[in-house]
Parts: sequence; C-alpha cells; structure tokens
Amino acid sequence: MTDSFVEKADENMGAVERVLKGLPLAREYTDKELRREADHRLRQLLATELEQEKQRLYDVQKKLLRSGGLAWIDDADGAIQRLQTLIDRIKTASYGYAGLFAAVKIQEEQLNALHRFDTAMAERALEISERIDQLETRATEREAIGPAIEAVNDTVTELQRLFDKRSHAITTAAADA
Repeated sequence: MTDSFVEKADENMGAVERVLKGLPLAREYTDKELRREADHRLRQLLATELEQEKQRLYDVQKKLLRSGGLAWIDDADGAIQRLQTLIDRIKTASYGYAGLFAAVKIQEEQLNALHRFDTAMAERALEISERIDQLETRATEREAIGPAIEAVNDTVTELQRLFDKRSHAITTAAADA
C-alpha cells in the first residue's frame, strides 16, 4: 500500500521536478517530498474510510430509533462525535513538511517513522468497521445493543489514544538517529 502511494507521486512529477531530482541536494529533497505526499495521501484515504464508517454509524443510529432503542442514541451519538474528531485530526495532521531552506530539517528517519505510524494507524482503523458490523447486526437485539455500542466507543477511544502518540513516534525516531 505504502509503495503504491510513493510510486503514484513519482509518476505525477513534472519535467522540472525530474530535472531537479537529478541534482544531488535536490534529489534528497524531492525524495522526501514524495514520501510526504504519499503519507498525506495515506492519511486522506484513512480519513475517507473513517467518514464512511461514521455514515454507517448514523444509519445504525436511525435503525435504533426506528426499533425503539432510544436509550442508546446518546451513546451512538458520542461515538459519532468522537469519530468525527479523530477524522478531523487525521485530515489536519502534519505530514513532516520542512522546505528546502527551512531552519529545522525533518530527517529521513523521522519521515519514515511518521509514515510507518500512519500505515499502522490505517491497519488498526479496520477495527472500527468490524465493531460497527457487530453493532449493525445487534441493533434490534435489546440486550446486545449496549455492549456493541460500548465496543465501538472503546475502539474509537483506542484509535484516538494511538493517534495521540503520533508526535512521539517522530521524536523517538529523531532521538534514535
């Protein structure tokens, strides 16, 4: 998955960028830019996937309303709101940008750590879909709704905590370098 984003960014390079990539100093810069762009695209894809899961939660919430599950609407709404917060954080997260003449340079290992972290985050985000599947199938079973919504909320909370560690992944890589 990661390599395909880098390859796509490389294919979309213009003629001037290709010439610059041939220069020693510029080559390192353009390679880093390709990695930054690939990481950015990965996060945008993750945010899009999570947006779809949020829409599924809305649909389940409607199903709960129709089936008399009013007692769980607030819990479902809380999961939706926290999922939206996570989506917003993923969309607006830094992607390791430091221009060619910036005073503080993002090292290659930091950029690699950032990308590894975002890839792992994308893999863990699949759990949201599984939890929503479980909730959806139990939306009419009164005794199973509460634990299913709690599982969704717990998974969103775990992903938020994981995302909180994103900047730590970068600083740890910097300390190791």
